[in-house]
Amino acid sequence: MSEYFTTEELAGFLRVKSRKVYDLVSKDQVPYSRVMGKLLFSKKEIKNWISGEKNEIANNKIAPDVILGSHDPLLELAIKQSKSGIAMSFDGSTEGLERFNLNQGIASGLHIYDEDSKNWNTPIVHQYLKKQDFVLMEWAKRERGLIFKTKTDKNKKSINDFVGHRLVTRQPGSGSDNYIKYLFKSHNISFSDFISTEIAYSENDAVLLILSEQADVTLGLECEAKKYKLEFIPIVTERFDLIVDRLCWFEKPFQKLLNFCRTEEFFETASKLNGYNINNLGTVHFNSK
Repeated sequence: MSEYFTTEELAGFLRVKSRKVYDLVSKDQVPYSRVMGKLLFSKKEIKNWISGEKNEIANNKIAPDVILGSHDPLLELAIKQSKSGIAMSFDGSTEGLERFNLNQGIASGLHIYDEDSKNWNTPIVHQYLKKQDFVLMEWAKRERGLIFKTKTDKNKKSINDFVGHRLVTRQPGSGSDNYIKYLFKSHNISFSDFISTEIAYSENDAVLLILSEQADVTLGLECEAKKYKLEFIPIVTERFDLIVDRLCWFEKPFQKLLNFCRTEEFFETASKLNGYNINNLGTVHFNSK
């Protein structure tokens, strides 16, 4: 296996167009080499660039045009359709906040429920964020619940009915992992009451494990259940937010994304996803200034 990405491979890895990679190269914002006139990108250096182990970006206090944190299907579609040039590096709510602290992205998605305050996202933002210039903006409210195949047992009504079944687990620190721990606590059950499967790192991956019969149940989004014609039992309406760097808010890439979210094309895209409410998209729930 090659130790280098080609331009096209890096574009696929970052989920951007090839021209965005060329733009990063022209501005010396990404590590690269030229061999016989061909651009090559060391996989190790790219990993370091994304993770912030190379501090050039952090030292200059210029965040790369990347949205970090939790994965959201509508957000992914909007980034692609808006042609904003923003890359995506989804790795869970808590990990995203830690990387946002290190200036590794312009924004980060999160959906963390706080049991004590019965609130979404604001408490953990106060706990984690050291950066001073940021805004907590609502992206969407989403229906989350139990997803399973009909033949598993159509008479099942709650998480207790799935005790002893194969449960899709999510990465530690993710919003889904956080909420399922709360759900277990409120129902007096634990992970040991289930058969664990491999960890899923995105909403789609979790559902595909159900579809391929490698697992029996997951706590996932209604839109993903409906997409694959799976059963869905609603559990909670969660608020998915974006924490956004204040300076980057006004830069062209993020403004292009926001402007796209005001178009008929975006509303049509959102209307096709079950379980989404975008009436309060753009509402600021916390302002650090």
